[in-house]
Amino acid sequence: MEVDNNMKRDEVESLVRELVVGEKDKEMKIKAMEWKKLAEEAAKKATGSYYVNIDKLINEILLKH
Repeated sequence: MEVDNNMKRDEVESLVRELVVGEKDKEMKIKAMEWKKLAEEAAKKATGSYYVNIDKLINEILLKH
């Protein structure tokens, strides 16, 4: 969903209502929960993307000093 600078008030209201009470609301909540679960899993594992990226960052910082 994208909002440009030329939107009218009623168009914005319609989009907000769709997000709050429409089908999009349910879809977005489900998707958000899926992303939350994936993020938690990545943060738990020592081989997860979170740890891999943090390890790379730390090594990069330490190697520069």
